[in-house]
Amino acid sequence: ELMNDGLKYKMLLAYREGRISLSKLSHWLEMSLSEAIDLLAMFGIQSPISYDDYLQGIETARKAIQ
Repeated sequence: ELMNDGLKYKMLLAYREGRISLSKLSHWLEMSLSEAIDLLAMFGIQSPISYDDYLQGIETARKAIQ
């Protein structure tokens, strides 16, 4: 568990420093984008998109698939 927490911390630092994208962060941590945004918020790191923007993107993608 400690190793996993350390990996999450390193990934959060990489995101904060601009070395990885939000998409890569969520992929590497095996989280959805909304879970990654929530994790960033827990550590006081602002994401480039709001949760409402994320939900709007999901809705747009659903419409495009139909």
